[in-house]
Amino acid sequence: MLESLLSTLAPPFAAAGLALQRADDPPEFHAATAPGIEMGPDTLWRAASLSKMVTARTLEAVSGPEVWRREAGEALGWPLRHPRWPGAPVTLGQIASHSSGLTDTAGYAVPAGRTLEDWLAEKGLAAWLPHLPGTFLHYCNLGFVLLAAAVERLGGERFDLLARRHVLDPLRIEGGFAWSGVAPERRTDRLPALRRGPGCFAPQIDDKVAAEGLSGPDGTAPTLLPLGLNPAPLSPQGGLRLSLRGALALARSLESKRPQRLWTPSMGPGDYGDGFLESTGAGLLIFDDPAFYPRPLIGHFANAYGLLAGAWHDRLRGASFAYVLNGLPEGDEDDAWHPEERLIFDAVARAL
Repeated sequence: MLESLLSTLAPPFAAAGLALQRADDPPEFHAATAPGIEMGPDTLWRAASLSKMVTARTLEAVSGPEVWRREAGEALGWPLRHPRWPGAPVTLGQIASHSSGLTDTAGYAVPAGRTLEDWLAEKGLAAWLPHLPGTFLHYCNLGFVLLAAAVERLGGERFDLLARRHVLDPLRIEGGFAWSGVAPERRTDRLPALRRGPGCFAPQIDDKVAAEGLSGPDGTAPTLLPLGLNPAPLSPQGGLRLSLRGALALARSLESKRPQRLWTPSMGPGDYGDGFLESTGAGLLIFDDPAFYPRPLIGHFANAYGLLAGAWHDRLRGASFAYVLNGLPEGDEDDAWHPEERLIFDAVARAL
């Protein structure tokens, strides 16, 4: 059933992959690709927002579970305040749960030569919603760049290295932020993020990758400022490279960890997106009654540069699954659930 579904998804997608594991059973890997495209369980791809799960977990690993109560400014080494509400503290937990008041309206690709402090000061109100921090849910990528800066300040080492030591290596996940730690011989087994155009798939990211060391979206090594000043070139909000096997391991890791809910719908209004968001934890999305699946789920979705993905744990079934769809049409920038994702959720629910 799962194989037949994927064969209907790729083509038109360039690649469709699904990994599933029930309790202690061996994992299942299913994949289908368009002609000329290759993807296996260990093929590496840009994980987009699945990265947020690793970024948040790295911060908790270097500072402990109480870190989410801490004021962000204390961890960053400079005052972080909403310009409209300078007396209201912004906590790391608010940032990690998308309730800090930060927004991506002014962008989040902070230039490599700028410090986060200076860049945010320049953007002013454009980087903030008109809501008191901690009172409104709004999904924000920028916050995870700030969390990575806190990781470096508190951990005393580069963000990508701490993520590997504290999260990726313990979970036996091959990959890394901006290709950090990926062996040269493994970099050829990659699939760029693709967009579907007339008669072809156009690479968006990772068409070229540096032979070794860090590699940015264009294949050149990113420029980094001293620790804690601006880790944006490492793309902590979306720049993790991992495989379908790695995404499943990330989902499986949620089995042994009952997450702390940092935001629930009872806490206030927000941009819930007709069920696209519900409760949130530190880099986690928590659904008690999802509209797209018959049982509670915890994990994260991903959508960037033509790639859709998800890593999820179904606690009631003791099962985890991950999927990737690569090759959205050009111009498709919709962040809502896509019909093809709903087909995958339906198929997984029936399989479990």
